[in-house]
Amino acid sequence: MADKKITLELMKLYQTYADRLTISANLSSILHRARDIKASGNEIEIAVRSMLSELLPLKYKISNGHIIDQDLNVSKQYDLIISEHIDHNPIAHFNDTTELFFYESIYLTGEIKATWNLKNLEDSMASIADLKNRLVRKGIDSKTLISGNQEVQLDVELTKNPIRNPLFNFAFAIKEDSDFHKFKNLYKLDHTLKFQPNITVILNRGIFVLVNKEDLQHNKLTVQLYPEYVTDLSSVEWKFIDCSQGGRNLAYLLFCISQHLNNVILEKPPYLKYSASLLDLDTESLLDLNEL
Repeated sequence: MADKKITLELMKLYQTYADRLTISANLSSILHRARDIKASGNEIEIAVRSMLSELLPLKYKISNGHIIDQDLNVSKQYDLIISEHIDHNPIAHFNDTTELFFYESIYLTGEIKATWNLKNLEDSMASIADLKNRLVRKGIDSKTLISGNQEVQLDVELTKNPIRNPLFNFAFAIKEDSDFHKFKNLYKLDHTLKFQPNITVILNRGIFVLVNKEDLQHNKLTVQLYPEYVTDLSSVEWKFIDCSQGGRNLAYLLFCISQHLNNVILEKPPYLKYSASLLDLDTESLLDLNEL
């Protein structure tokens, strides 16, 4: 008698994670109606961070807080930050779990909401624009390979992106607002493309993605995961994957995050440059030893 084939019902597995997030959203609604707005928002954020902590390798730190660059510019607060966890600790940790991170150690940021509406999309775009326009970190050339503390320059491109350390920004919500049909007014193909979330997932409704138009005409779905690097705007268009199965939507988000984490490399923060900005030294503050 032939052995019975055993397969894993993967979508049912991811649906259980989606159901857990939906339960957290229901608890959040109870807190919101009790006018505990802060606890209401924290409920879903903590649930998403906890889920990612369970599913991603220990080399990644799942947290929330702010990012700073070498000039000590500080970002807004992010609901979710994934940073390198083996070689770098956060700059600071506060009692409410907020943490500060070196920009060089950041893989991605996320916005987490109970309901996705126009204001949340506008706020998310403003946050991404502020981070990309005001904070600076060195881009790692697409031909660079990092081994230990050494950078090796190859003669081939290792990524289709111009750099190997792009920042990934995603947005996640449990459900959509009643003004859902108006989102098309903000998902544009112009200079704001680089400030759009790389992917927006509404757990119980679907996914906003940027796709290749020519491939779509041949019934092939090719998602442009990094909108900011699209040079020919006529070659892409925004689409909404209409899917009410939360497990599938969540799985897609997790796979996109994993793809990004596996492809990106990061450099160590230049600690001396950070310390120079922190001390803000100038020649007038220097004393000859005889003056001590």
